Amino acid sequence: MPSVNYYDIRGVGRKARPAEIKKAYKRLARKCHPDLNPGSRAAEEQFKRITAAYEVLSDPTKRRRYDQTDSHAAAPPSESGFPGFDPGGGPGFAFSEADLGRGFSDIFEEIFSREPDPRKREPRPGQDRVHPMQIGFFEALKGLTTTLELEGEEACPACGGTGSVPVPRAQICPDCHGAGKIQKLGGRIRFTSACHRCSGSGRLTEESCRRCRGTGTIPQHSRLQVQIPPGVETGSRVRLSGKGGAGILGGPPGDLYIQIQVDSHPFFSRTGDQILCSVPISFSEAALGARIEVPTIDGSATIRIPPRTQSGQKLRLREKGAPSLRGGARGDQIVEVRVVTPEIRDERVRALLRELAERDRTDLRGFLESRS
Repeated sequence: MPSVNYYDIRGVGRKARPAEIKKAYKRLARKCHPDLNPGSRAAEEQFKRITAAYEVLSDPTKRRRYDQTDSHAAAPPSESGFPGFDPGGGPGFAFSEADLGRGFSDIFEEIFSREPDPRKREPRPGQDRVHPMQIGFFEALKGLTTTLELEGEEACPACGGTGSVPVPRAQICPDCHGAGKIQKLGGRIRFTSACHRCSGSGRLTEESCRRCRGTGTIPQHSRLQVQIPPGVETGSRVRLSGKGGAGILGGPPGDLYIQIQVDSHPFFSRTGDQILCSVPISFSEAALGARIEVPTIDGSATIRIPPRTQSGQKLRLREKGAPSLRGGARGDQIVEVRVVTPEIRDERVRALLRELAERDRTDLRGFLESRS
């Protein structure tokens, strides 16, 4: 039965999801890795315990068997039911009434189902990683090339990412002491099964890699040149193939995703490929019409204000917006005009406004009376 609590070692609960277990392993393994704690025997021993716990809790079959064994650790083997037998060193059984109630199919599945042979596990690709990056408003529109400093891991060159290397001569397996079989307690059933460490051979032809301590990966500091294309916006992701986490057992590395966050701008804003802005115009420009200069992301541009333009009206500058990540034409710039009431600087201005009011008899609020 387990002599240590793997959940306590990893700092997770029994109901922890695989993603939580993996996250806890990375955090603890990086903290206790011997390469980062040279000469520390305590860190090396803790790293071995963390790795052993991860090998069990990350494998669904091993974890299920561990949970079953650990949860019945206090229950003594039953002496009732069928007498135990172990012909020729084969499986030995000691059934209780509770075991018989579960059905023979469940019992034999539990006994004879075998965990995957560690030496026959297939390579698996590394995990994808996400790196946040904050850039300026115009950098997002024009694009940029920058360099990233990243801390991660790479496949161990000594073992090719497998975590084990061949031994010069076969050694006796320390788990089964050369017998090729081990005794196990599964619930209320005692049985003998083939040793998983040596696959029942009793001897080891491989040993844990000393360079990576059996993890298959080593810490890596890397500098990456990243090209951000024009037109990205907040939420855009730039993919760097093969720059993610190292593969398992020699598998290919994952991908790195650059998560973009764009700074705001005091004058311009953006919706998709459209650039938005607000421009003040005078009372006379709105009434009579005019041509005015407005800022764009490429410089100034001329826009026509039609006569009788109202405050809040929106005008369009074709293809003055943001570049499209999908290719093709650029977006448009939308200019919202804001009519500013003139200042009365002297009596002449006041007289002109009064004259205008007398001549303009338009009833702007007549519709309100019809609704009252």
